[in-house]
Amino acid sequence: MLDLNEIEILQVALAHEERARAYYDRQAGLHSRTPAGSLFAFLAAEEEGHIRKLSARFGIPASEAKWEHKYLPYLIDLERLARDREAEDAGAGGGDAVRRSLSVAKAAEEHAVEFYGKAAETVEDRDTKDLLAALQEEERIHLARIEEFRKKA
Repeated sequence: MLDLNEIEILQVALAHEERARAYYDRQAGLHSRTPAGSLFAFLAAEEEGHIRKLSARFGIPASEAKWEHKYLPYLIDLERLARDREAEDAGAGGGDAVRRSLSVAKAAEEHAVEFYGKAAETVEDRDTKDLLAALQEEERIHLARIEEFRKKA
C-alpha cells in the first residue's frame, strides 16, 4: 500500500511518466536512425499517451508532471541511474551506450509496473483502479519490448 491519496497517486504517476518520457526522448535523439532510437521514440510516445490518460482522469493538468520534487520518495531517478551505470561500465573497462540506456529503460518500466500495482491496490475508485491496471499492463508490454530488443542486441 502507498501512503498517498488518489489524487497524489495520479500526480506521482504523472511525474514518473514525464521523467520516463523525457529520458526516452533524449535517448531517441542520441540513437536516432538506429533500431534503438526507434524503440526509444516509441517508448517516449507511449509515455506521452500515459500522461494524457492520467491528466484526463481528474482534470489534473499535465504540467503537474513536472512537480516531481513533491513526490521524490516515490520516483526513480533515471538520470542518476544512467550516470551510475555509466560509471560501473567505465570501471569494468568500457561499455555500450545502447545497452546502458536499455538497462535504465528496463529499470524505469519495472518501477512503473510495481508502482501501478501498489497504486491500484490503494485506490478505491473503480475507474481509477481500471486506469492504473491498464497502465500497469502497458508498462509490462514496454518491458517485454525492451527485453526482446536486449536479447537481439
